[in-house]
Amino acid sequence: MRNGKPAVIAAVMLLLIAVTYFAKGALHPGQAGGTGTAGGLFSAREDNLESRVAKLEKALQNANQIQLQLLELVEQLRQEMEQADPGESGGKTRTAALKARIAAGNMHGGERQLTREERYRQYREMQRQRLIDAGLNPDRAEFILQKQERFQFEHMQVAYQYRHLRDKSSAEAAELREQLDIYSNPRKMFEHELNPQEFELYLEANGGRQEMRVDRVISDTPAAAAGLQPGDKIVSYNGERVFHMGDLRSQIYKVDPGKTVPIEVQRAGSSGTEVIYVPSGPLGIQG
Repeated sequence: MRNGKPAVIAAVMLLLIAVTYFAKGALHPGQAGGTGTAGGLFSAREDNLESRVAKLEKALQNANQIQLQLLELVEQLRQEMEQADPGESGGKTRTAALKARIAAGNMHGGERQLTREERYRQYREMQRQRLIDAGLNPDRAEFILQKQERFQFEHMQVAYQYRHLRDKSSAEAAELREQLDIYSNPRKMFEHELNPQEFELYLEANGGRQEMRVDRVISDTPAAAAGLQPGDKIVSYNGERVFHMGDLRSQIYKVDPGKTVPIEVQRAGSSGTEVIYVPSGPLGIQG
């Protein structure tokens, strides 16, 4: 019965529309059924105007009663569905419902426009529910949201300091640029704030696991010597997670020449990872 409720609600809504259509026809005989039962109220064959008005009032009263009963039924079914156990798809349903509420609140035809604060609260709750749906408990989901807000503030602070720094070639400026690079990628911040399992769930909630895929390996390069092949994915470089070529390039530039660097790799067709070692510097891959 629970699975049939959406269909029941749809049927009730269609019946409700039909009743409204009937009422409209009673009021406007030239529209929506003016030639049917309601339109007959205004037929020239009726004895007098008083009789037709009496029949019209009775028809409208019956239509209003049916409409009210149907509205009460729809509301009752809606409340029962909200109170029912969500099951396996409950999390996704709740998240979809939150998105629908936000969209509905922004529609110009609604009862009222949501304030900016209300829209922000709904959006924040949608983010929180998305983290919970991914498998994080509510406390950790709230922790992540608070950290995101903190990161945004700190990012603005660093950007403000760098903008008002006179000597952009100084060591202080170089340090600020490095901090800006870190703050521009919240995923890197959370890599050090969350344990490995939580970090994977966080990534899942924000678009799934992302690793840099190797599209081509140039011959006679460190990558070719280490056995990297097209289709392999580079998960981390020198202990730092990478998500795209820009991440990898940034990490390569940070390591001094003459070092040996560990790279975590997921081979094509494999679900596990392995660590290989390459000399510091460009790898010789395209991705």
